[in-house]
Amino acid sequence: SVGGAGADSVREVFVDPMFVRGFTMTGADHTPSAQPKGVLQTSERPSTEAAAWRIGQWASRHLLQPGVCERVGTDMWQAVTPGKRVLVERAPDGPARLLLEVNGGAEYDGRMRASGESWPHLLIEQSFQKAPIRLDSVRGLPFTIEMRIAHCRVLPWGDGKLDPGLHTAQTSAYWTLNNVTPGSADFGEMIWFGIPLFDARHENPPAHYAIDGGQKDASGKFICVLDGKRFWSGNTGDRSWRKLDVDLLPLLREALAIAQEHGHLKQTRFEDLAITTFNLGWEVPGPYDAGLEIRGLSLKAKTE
Repeated sequence: SVGGAGADSVREVFVDPMFVRGFTMTGADHTPSAQPKGVLQTSERPSTEAAAWRIGQWASRHLLQPGVCERVGTDMWQAVTPGKRVLVERAPDGPARLLLEVNGGAEYDGRMRASGESWPHLLIEQSFQKAPIRLDSVRGLPFTIEMRIAHCRVLPWGDGKLDPGLHTAQTSAYWTLNNVTPGSADFGEMIWFGIPLFDARHENPPAHYAIDGGQKDASGKFICVLDGKRFWSGNTGDRSWRKLDVDLLPLLREALAIAQEHGHLKQTRFEDLAITTFNLGWEVPGPYDAGLEIRGLSLKAKTE
């Protein structure tokens, strides 16, 4: 925190932003018995603290498993399956770098995704549900990320067969916003809020307002993704590093207004809301090989 009378208190919201504690893993679906047991370790020695991050692998054929990442260089650790690669690099004098790769060739095995069919995910996720970040308790939520699309290629067998309504590779930063006020008519209800990073169908991802659907285990809740042009310039897939530093608080107020315009959280005040989860990574409902690099990931809460 920043000292001094009347000064802001600032704390990092993300636990383990250097990914030292490793990752718990998901299975291909939400069935509790299908979830792998254990942690994917990102160092030679297991952490004495519980993993704060989870890797979501929903609807994947080739699942990363708990265990110890392979060391591939100084301060670099990776885990690989035919369909996925996760690499963590922790430089001693800088932020952690994370690479997330999806190999659509292995995940789809030469077959185009059909309407109603689920698609592979590779996400990092963190939950705040034990201590939700109430929006009425903060005066700022600075979010920082550097990102680069390392590559995104249409596979040869998919070229010429793409249906933009069914097929893409996309990545966004998402938060869930829940009404956490007991007695409110909307208590327990939620929406998704997103900042887009990349979508293979667009040079810069457009705004997206919709119900979360398209797969059998979708949440059915409203999604509010703001226009990428508000955060990025040019083609976000041009392989260059880009940095975003933005206060989420006014954006979340805007997202509530948009949700209410679409008939959701109509009985919710901004002060009723809290951030409960975060995720970031790939959704690949199409024949793509894709890689995303991020570094300097941070979300801070400012309080008076």
